[in-house]
Amino acid sequence: MLEIVYTDGGEPAEINYASAKDFVANQQLEVPDLEDYYVVVDAAVDGKPIELTDKTIFGLYNFLEDREHSE
Repeated sequence: MLEIVYTDGGEPAEINYASAKDFVANQQLEVPDLEDYYVVVDAAVDGKPIELTDKTIFGLYNFLEDREHSE
């Protein structure tokens, strides 16, 4: 499970996906759940925190996409 806590400039919100692949697929839609510029406050895959250098939804997408291709 992928858990994301994010903010779009207001109060933090949380969204969950069954897997990182589901998040990546959703972000490729014409109208994704989350905008690329939203700030990632916290993210974890299966309870393991993700350390991002680019703390945006776009940065999280790139991190997970790169990780998928390296496995």
